[in-house]
Amino acid sequence: MASLAPSASPAAPALASPQLRSVELFAGGGGMALGLHGAGFAHSLLVECDPKACDTLRHNARSWNKPANPWTPWKEDAVVCQDVRSLNLESPEWHSLDLLAGGPPCQPFSLGGVHAGMDDRRNMFPAALEIVRHCRPKLVFFENVAGLLRASFAPYFNYVVMRLRDPSCVATTDETWLSHAARLASRQTSTTKLGYHVTRQLINAADFGVPQRRKRVILMAVRSDLADGPLPEMEATHSEAALTYSQTVSGEYWERHGIAPPKHGPPIQGKTPNPPGEISQRRPWQTIRDALVGLPIPVDGVNHPHFKNHLGVPGARAYAGHTGSDVDRPSKTIKAGVHGVCGGEAMIRFADGSLRYMTVRESARLQTFPDDYEFRGARSHAMRHIGNAVPVELAKAIGSHMRFHAGI
Repeated sequence: MASLAPSASPAAPALASPQLRSVELFAGGGGMALGLHGAGFAHSLLVECDPKACDTLRHNARSWNKPANPWTPWKEDAVVCQDVRSLNLESPEWHSLDLLAGGPPCQPFSLGGVHAGMDDRRNMFPAALEIVRHCRPKLVFFENVAGLLRASFAPYFNYVVMRLRDPSCVATTDETWLSHAARLASRQTSTTKLGYHVTRQLINAADFGVPQRRKRVILMAVRSDLADGPLPEMEATHSEAALTYSQTVSGEYWERHGIAPPKHGPPIQGKTPNPPGEISQRRPWQTIRDALVGLPIPVDGVNHPHFKNHLGVPGARAYAGHTGSDVDRPSKTIKAGVHGVCGGEAMIRFADGSLRYMTVRESARLQTFPDDYEFRGARSHAMRHIGNAVPVELAKAIGSHMRFHAGI
C-alpha cells in the first residue's frame, strides 16, 4: 500500500479570544462551534439532543478546563442535552445574543435520505425560526445540505428565507406553511419592522481550503437595524484549477510531498488552468494527502499511542458505488450514514490502486478538526458526528466573514 510522507503535524486552529455571545442549536460533534469560536464568538449554550454527541462536547470541555487555557471554546455546563422544541427561552443565556447558529437536521432534505422534506418530523427549521423570533440575535447563521435547492424543496426553502426576513409575522394555529408563505409574500417591507437581511449561498467546502468536496447551502442573516442590506456572498479562496496546475504543470504539489508524479498521466481530470490569474488569486484545493501529513499509517486493530481516535480498520474493498476517495484529490463528502458508517466516503484510494478505510482521526482531519479534539464512543457514533459536522475551518471563515461585513 502506498504511504503518506510524514512531516510535522498540523497545528490546531488558532482560536481568537472570544468577544461576542453566541448560542448554537443542533451542535452535534462540535465542528461549527469550534470554527465560530475561532472567529471570536463565545458560546453561552450548545444545544444538542444526542447524548453521545453531548458526551463528546463535554469531554473536550473538561480537557480544556486548565488554568493555562483561559479561553476555552465552551464550558462543560454550556452543553444542553435537550430537544430545541422544549427549550426555556426565558433564561438569561438567550438574551442579547450576537449570533444564533446551527445546522437544522438535514435528513429531510438530503439527497441520500428519504426526501420527505418539510413533512418530515425531523424538520427543525420551524423550531429554529421560532427561536430567532423570540431572541432577535444580531446575526443568524444556518447551514444545510444542497438538497434544499432541489425543485421539489425550493418553495419551502423560499418560505424559510421569508420567515427569517420577517420573523414577527407568525403563523396562526390553523395555517399551513403554504398559506403562511403567501401571507408573508404579500406583506409590504417596512423600515419600522425589526427583521433580517438574508444572504443565501451554495458553497463547496473545497473552495475554502477544506480537503473535501462538500456542497452546502448557507443562510447568513443580519438584523435590519444593523445594516442597510444583506451581507455579501463569500468569495472562494481555493480552486480546482490551481490544484491541477500544481500537479500537471508546475509539479509543486509532488515536490512539496517529496514524491514523483504518477507515471500514467495526471491523477485527475481537472480543467486546464485558464486564465492564469486564477492561479495567483486562489490557492490549490487541499487533498487527502495534504490533510494527512504527519499522521502515521494506522495499524489495524491498534490504537495509536500519540494520536487520539487513530485505530486502523481492516477489510476495505471496492464495488459499485463504493470506490473510495483519491488520495491526491479532496475527499468525497464525509457523510453521517443512516445505517452506520458510510463505506465509499470512508476509504482512501491510493495511486497504486490499493484501498484502506480511514480512521476516525483521518476523517476528522478532513473536517479540519484539531488533533487534540477527541470523539467519544464507538466508531459508528464518532463517524456520524464527524459526518454531520460543519468543517471547522469553513465555520471559522463564515463567522469571520459575517463579523467583518456586519461591523461587529
